[in-house]
Amino acid sequence: MEPRGEVFVLGLVLSIVVLVISVLISVWARRLTRNLGDYYVAGRSIGAINNGLAMVSLALSLTTFIGLTALIIEGVYIAVAVYASFTAAFIGLMILAAPYLRRHKSFTTMAFISERYDSKTLRYISVVVMMVVSVLYLAGNLKGIGIVFYFLLGVPEVVGIVVGGLVVTLYVTLGGMYGVTYNQTFQTIVLLFCLMLPVAMILRALGTAGWFFPPLGYGDLVPEMIEFVPHYFWAMLEHPITYIAIFLGSFFGIIGLPHFVMRFFTVRDAKEARWSTVLCVFLVGLVNTTVYATGFAAVYFMQTTAGVELTPAAYDYMVFILVEALAGEGWLALAVAGSVAAGLSTVSGLLMIMGAGLIHDLYGELKPEVDDEKKLKLSYLAMFLVGVFVILFSLNPPEFILKAIMWAFGIAAAGLGVPIVLGIWWKRTNKYGVGVGMVVGSLIGFAGWIMIDYMGMNPVDIPFPFFNTYLYGPMGWIKVTVLAVCFSFILTVVVSWLTPPPPENLQRQVDVMHGWPDYDEKRYNGKGLPIAVIVISVFLLWFMTTLYDVFPK
Repeated sequence: MEPRGEVFVLGLVLSIVVLVISVLISVWARRLTRNLGDYYVAGRSIGAINNGLAMVSLALSLTTFIGLTALIIEGVYIAVAVYASFTAAFIGLMILAAPYLRRHKSFTTMAFISERYDSKTLRYISVVVMMVVSVLYLAGNLKGIGIVFYFLLGVPEVVGIVVGGLVVTLYVTLGGMYGVTYNQTFQTIVLLFCLMLPVAMILRALGTAGWFFPPLGYGDLVPEMIEFVPHYFWAMLEHPITYIAIFLGSFFGIIGLPHFVMRFFTVRDAKEARWSTVLCVFLVGLVNTTVYATGFAAVYFMQTTAGVELTPAAYDYMVFILVEALAGEGWLALAVAGSVAAGLSTVSGLLMIMGAGLIHDLYGELKPEVDDEKKLKLSYLAMFLVGVFVILFSLNPPEFILKAIMWAFGIAAAGLGVPIVLGIWWKRTNKYGVGVGMVVGSLIGFAGWIMIDYMGMNPVDIPFPFFNTYLYGPMGWIKVTVLAVCFSFILTVVVSWLTPPPPENLQRQVDVMHGWPDYDEKRYNGKGLPIAVIVISVFLLWFMTTLYDVFPK
């Protein structure tokens, strides 16, 4: 797609306003930062509403704003699974992890894994996994910012990547977690306003009766859509394992993504952690259904408007195309500002966790004698250097932003989500099982990304019988997530069972996380959970090899 052909002044002005306010918030927040606890977890003082809104901004990245819309156009049935699984994942986060992680009182995911299993080696491994996941996630979102600048100014995407990356690096470095939190709250409000209203105007222009409530506003266009695209609401065009892979990646990936988990270490107590997740689930569901309405409108628009032909590479721009064509430049300016806010919010959270991981979890462990004041100074430097590194990496961004994000989810699920969930719910989980499970699981996901995404290999052309037999289809590569997560679960449970149990002081952490005032050796130590985990994982691996004669290649 070509840019608009001229500088979009109104959109540029609103985007600059968002950028300036973000920096000013961090300058103000820096006054609140006095020690490492303030810098990394905002003094554990954030309330449920503030934290919930901040979590929403992490969830509703540019992947949601433009990447998911592109996927809806590319494969509507798979997109439904993506946003439904992503919304459900927050419910899993609330039930399986949120309050328990807060009671543990760690700073980061990596610290939790290290302290729960009493292993420095696991800390180092989890830092490596965190960096891989974060860089993949960042590359997708920085490309999204580049797309916005390309649309606004007609400049190459790399210019937007550099400018957006430097702005976020500046305000994260300045304000720490206080600055990140208040910025994310501000950016969530901007995103909600700048997404819902333009989409409502799109639906109004298409003549829908319920345009004022975008999540359901397209309802009276459904009969025509079925006529134009008969398979639009037919989900089973793909092997069911594709949808299971999306669910596993989303469900355990959310728990494993360190910038999400870090938000629970900032709240006052476990109750605030739970209610902030409730607010996040509601708003994420509202926005995801609105994005689906946007994708519906895009497909409908392309089917009913003569002469509209777009290449798949242009689908990431579809939100802007729709708003400009159907709503006008004023609403387009809002959409652009909302997309800038979406990109900034997610990037800031990722930079924060990367800097914390390098200084708190890596340097702090290697140099325990260094005092907190020096660590704080080094944190500022680390945040800046991480930001520059990510900008350089993102100069060669992925073709589709959603693809990089989904790889990040899969690797996070296998490498970090599994040890977190088992560490909370099964006392018998030990460092040996976690070490084997997280290394093998994350390597499966990472190797899949290297071959399929980075090297550009078609899964069916990879010279492994399993790959070329089972990984076909529009998103055949996503099935790698099933392999990664299932093997991570199986190996963690089996190796933990075959090796000595963790000492009592580590098992006590499980009772503390669940709020028990006493210790009971039998509590959370039964055989039902690990057996169920193995049975389900083995079943999914077997199911992955079946039914391929039913679904077309």
